[in-house]
Amino acid sequence: MNRFVLLVILSLLWSLSVFANRYKVHKNIDYVKASERDYDNVRHKLDVYAPKEKYNTGKVFVFIHGGSWDTGRKELYKFVGRAFAANGIVTVVINYRLSPVAKYDGMAYDCARAVAWVKENIATYGGNPKEIFVGGHSAGGQLAALIVTDPTYFDKVGISNPVKGCILNDPFGLNIYKYLEHGYDGDATFRRTFTNSPQVWKKGSPIFHVKKDTIRYYIIHGGNTYPAVMGDSEDFHAKNIEVGNASEIHTVRHKRHIPMVLLFFRKHNKEVKKAIAFMMK
Repeated sequence: MNRFVLLVILSLLWSLSVFANRYKVHKNIDYVKASERDYDNVRHKLDVYAPKEKYNTGKVFVFIHGGSWDTGRKELYKFVGRAFAANGIVTVVINYRLSPVAKYDGMAYDCARAVAWVKENIATYGGNPKEIFVGGHSAGGQLAALIVTDPTYFDKVGISNPVKGCILNDPFGLNIYKYLEHGYDGDATFRRTFTNSPQVWKKGSPIFHVKKDTIRYYIIHGGNTYPAVMGDSEDFHAKNIEVGNASEIHTVRHKRHIPMVLLFFRKHNKEVKKAIAFMMK
């Protein structure tokens, strides 16, 4: 190992150590009661990254991971919790049931249950239950947008929508109806999640649920991402503007789909700072 590489590694480790002193991690908390019939001891868990009091803004960010609705786990997204918590945001990274165990609506229900848990319990970790923001990358963006636009999910858990803002990072599936209608090669895995019914595809597409509300939307997509992500992001933003909702959209030049979530890796990344600025408005 040459001296330069060693210095870089030591610098990174020092940086992580310094920022880790700003927050505490609470791992593997149940957000569904073990007595519930569908309780899953792995998928119904969340981690809370709670900033220490002197750094805490009180803002809360619930992050939903992507993975084509059939892969992914919260442990792979520790970096999101760390980056936002180091900036004073109480950050909650969740698991949820995946396909084929659950269809998209079961996943969205899990996400709504996680948010309900946050509303009820986040004050214990320094978060303000009136300052909840929900977001996600890729399929996680679809689930985040769905639970804030379709009242079905929070109605099912017995609460009114507690979300103040929605942060979407290269979201895939905002109009899954349009995508599946084209019959792309390799979409069988998505049909396992959304069935073969066009009516179900529409119900699972957040763009068809957009109406006038008080939620603020923040959307970023890569300049070299999938055409479906780019197009749906633009359309979702335009639909919100059309009905009078607060929405902003930004293109991150040259970025592809997977690298987009890695923009949330470092505390000082400008996209992390921009998302936090959005929350602080």
